[in-house]
Amino acid sequence: MNPCQHCGDMGHDISACPLRTSAAEMPPLAPGVVVGNSYQIEAELGRGAMGVVYRAHDVWLDRTVALKVIAPTWASSADAEPLLRKEAQALASIRNGHVVQVYAFGQHAGSYFFAMEYVHGDSLANILWAYREHGSFIPLRRALTVLERIAMGIGAVHDAGLVHRDVKPGNILIEEDTGRPVLVDFGLASHDERMRASNFSGGTPRYMPAEQAGMGINGAVVGPWSDVYAFGATAFEILAGRAPFEEEGFQKLIWAHMLTPPPPLSKFRPDLAPFNPILARALAKDPKDRYQSASDMVAALLAAADESAKDDPPLTRQRFTSIPPDGAPLRVLTVDDDPAFRKFAVKATELACRDKPYKVSAAGTGAEAIEIARHEPPDVVLLDFDMPGLDGVDTLSHLRSLPEGGRARVVVLSGRLGAQDRWRFSVLGVKDFVAKPIDLRRLVRVIEDLVSRVQSSMNEMPTQPRG
Repeated sequence: MNPCQHCGDMGHDISACPLRTSAAEMPPLAPGVVVGNSYQIEAELGRGAMGVVYRAHDVWLDRTVALKVIAPTWASSADAEPLLRKEAQALASIRNGHVVQVYAFGQHAGSYFFAMEYVHGDSLANILWAYREHGSFIPLRRALTVLERIAMGIGAVHDAGLVHRDVKPGNILIEEDTGRPVLVDFGLASHDERMRASNFSGGTPRYMPAEQAGMGINGAVVGPWSDVYAFGATAFEILAGRAPFEEEGFQKLIWAHMLTPPPPLSKFRPDLAPFNPILARALAKDPKDRYQSASDMVAALLAAADESAKDDPPLTRQRFTSIPPDGAPLRVLTVDDDPAFRKFAVKATELACRDKPYKVSAAGTGAEAIEIARHEPPDVVLLDFDMPGLDGVDTLSHLRSLPEGGRARVVVLSGRLGAQDRWRFSVLGVKDFVAKPIDLRRLVRVIEDLVSRVQSSMNEMPTQPRG
């Protein structure tokens, strides 16, 4: 059973959650219904605390969008429209690749809707559940990369004058194909001044601080510091495989957030003892004792990780990815410890790219691949899974952490990676797997498909951060 999207508990079905709202009772919009004269409903994606999210088609701009229709009970007050409109305007002003883009806001059937960027991928909550079920942890390099990217998104939200109020693994999507982490679901986001006048302001009890339930220490109220706390709880779960507090029920969880010190991370991951004081500060009961921003917390984690792993390549900080200039060669990187297969992959690349400029590089180990990628970020990666030293998951975790690591489309080629093991790559956005042995014609088709997806992505914004 996956975690409940309302409270984060794993012991009950969503329909039985005591925190679900009238959004759960909203009748579904049928496929084909047009909302706001622009958005044709295709399918329901999910129901959250404030409304229902649909996949829809923008009939004017011919693109897929995520459409969130707000539950009427949330929109019934006299000040709902100006508040929602103000928040929509602030969200639409955010230009950060790790925050879902808001396109439009409007009215529908006595309520309101948000049209947003459609991010095709899986939630971090589902990915963490798979790792937990298999008794494993997300590779540290990948975990820190995801946290760094989401911290940037949270910073952009705060710079726009908003508080998200529901930062959690369930509201972080890992985009398929790129591995881009994206912060989503702004149904509870509000401007600071609105929060200062509220008591219980919604959220998910497994991750939210006590002040969000109106029980803040020294009269603390909700603000950006509340998102820092929720981000700290999210980071704890990403690293430990479980939330800092897992008591059952709303009241027990809130009392734990208010009174109980969080357990040290090293209780679950002894190797991560250097992170103990960092997460303890992020989860401080008094907002004044927390980090000033999510990025400050991640900077501390990155510094501690660099210090405790001096023999590894340092974690590379994010920068924006620019589209290669017209005529720049397509870069293909094949990573395989079998020299015969490397030659085979190079030949397949020559055939797949025969009508366009390209450059192909070959690496026999994950370490070699990382060094090549540092100097020449690849557009396409042909990746073996079972290699000595760094395996395919660890190698790609390093590649994705590089400044332009999210531009690569990846196919994993392996004779030993079964369907039951593919969950390991979900946190990296990989969707393509091919079993060895593979004939030349099929490998050429696989590479051609990856190249086509790379070229399609070049129509996106010229400064789109990825990975």
